Amino acid sequence: MQAQSEGGLTVHSSEKIKKVIAKKLAYNKSIEQVSGFRIQLFYGSEEGARKTGEEFLSLFPEGKTKLQFDSPDWKLMVGNYKTKLEADRALVEIKEAFVTAIIVPAMVDIERE
Repeated sequence: MQAQSEGGLTVHSSEKIKKVIAKKLAYNKSIEQVSGFRIQLFYGSEEGARKTGEEFLSLFPEGKTKLQFDSPDWKLMVGNYKTKLEADRALVEIKEAFVTAIIVPAMVDIERE
């Protein structure tokens, strides 16, 4: 085996590149939603959707619900999953209480730190 000595790397970039990078960073901060997935718990009356939302939050207090009107019915969806795998993992637990829950593609909120 050969031992490597530690070295340094200096990167020089032009002002144009720095401006493009700054624009891209600013644009990324302006985006509020991306394509992802939610779990749909209910599709029907507004009263049923709201009742299902209350039941969900009593079982999953840290959960996030989204009530959406899709004429003539209401949908109750939960979660902000960026990948199908994340949604699948959550669905396993949620299905114990909501057997008809399904994963649906949706625009999801970006959580910023």
